Amino acid sequence: MSREFSEKLREFQRAVVEWYRRCGDRFLPWRRTSDPWSVLVAAFLLRKTTVSQVDKIYEELMKKYPTPKALLSADEEELKELLRPLGIENQRSRHLKQLAERIEREFGGKVPCSKEELKELPGVGDYIAAEVLLASCGVPEPLLDRNMIRVIERVFGVKSEKKRPHTDPEIWSFAKSLVPENLEEAKQFNYGVLDLARKVCRARKPRCSVCPVKSICAYYERAKKA
Repeated sequence: MSREFSEKLREFQRAVVEWYRRCGDRFLPWRRTSDPWSVLVAAFLLRKTTVSQVDKIYEELMKKYPTPKALLSADEEELKELLRPLGIENQRSRHLKQLAERIEREFGGKVPCSKEELKELPGVGDYIAAEVLLASCGVPEPLLDRNMIRVIERVFGVKSEKKRPHTDPEIWSFAKSLVPENLEEAKQFNYGVLDLARKVCRARKPRCSVCPVKSICAYYERAKKA
């Protein structure tokens, strides 16, 4: 690792964490818990919908079904009704039931803290496994989705050659090198990158003028010269 890259990395970490503390969505309920089941359910709910939509139903859902066993015994129609504001409630209900059933049967109702075991669960890939490990298991993993990939590409000019970059081991390795070793900072950094991608470093019409990392961003430098 070159000195220049090390300095850029430290500045990126510092700027993202400071921005998150000021502007990030720090009070989302699934970011204020370390309970692995709560984190896992949130990750499932956030697929194909928005943060604001999930926020409206999440606390009521977790109050009713605080454990895999509770969700497994849930009335299916009642569960679908709770999930209806998110859309595709039949699919979401089925997936959550399958998830709860596997956790109960194979792990005694406890969400595992092993990446390999997490990925054995239905619907759990690298990203969701990383989220549980980060939030609940004390492992500073990167939350590498298309949003973090976009920020990495723009700031560092690192681009995957794969059609599905989130499956690229090299991108995962690079993203992991960006995450602070301190667990609390790792959480703030990861959530900060996700919020930054959603609010500032958007896929279309990025708000570069208010970006906290524009001074070290390769994309911004190119845009200024264009």
